[in-house]
Amino acid sequence: NDIILIAVKDDFIEEIAAKIYPGKAIVAHTSGTISMNVLAKCCENHGVFYPLQTFSKTKNLDFKHIPFCIEGSNERTFTTLFELASGLSEDVRSVRSDERKIIHLAAVFACNFSNHLYAIADHLLSEVGQDISIIRPLIEETTKKAMHFRPLEGQTGPAKRNDVQVIENQLQLLESHPVYKDIYALLSKSIKAMYHE
Repeated sequence: NDIILIAVKDDFIEEIAAKIYPGKAIVAHTSGTISMNVLAKCCENHGVFYPLQTFSKTKNLDFKHIPFCIEGSNERTFTTLFELASGLSEDVRSVRSDERKIIHLAAVFACNFSNHLYAIADHLLSEVGQDISIIRPLIEETTKKAMHFRPLEGQTGPAKRNDVQVIENQLQLLESHPVYKDIYALLSKSIKAMYHE
């Protein structure tokens, strides 16, 4: 079975699909957020082939443990995409479009937002002549805890303890960075709501 994978920015998937004349080939996109149905106009055999991982051009990955979320418009399409993914990974799952959207949203919080917070930390450290190496052991331990326990159980820090004075002092330290201050305040509010209300 021939397979055409559309691996482009989400905004262009439908446009690219409209230009494909696949015949009997399977057409699948790799998006975490776009419904499988955007491919329905282009072909009967369509689906989703979504690897749940962050990709960078400069870093190679071992695909064996990357979860693949598979969806197909019919049994043949699903089976073909499932078999392709199984040749790459040991973790292949049948996931509907509505479920995949929530999985992707969770991934944005866990990956994209946490990495942005690392970037903020790196920036703040650079302002006092330090670099991110000083908190890498902390990042590593936090990640290890998330791998072994539910994150709810591993939370620490002033917001978890409801240490009002520490929070106020740290907000003052962020006066020259209003966006960082807003992020700090909002995340502290979210943590306090999760543990104290």
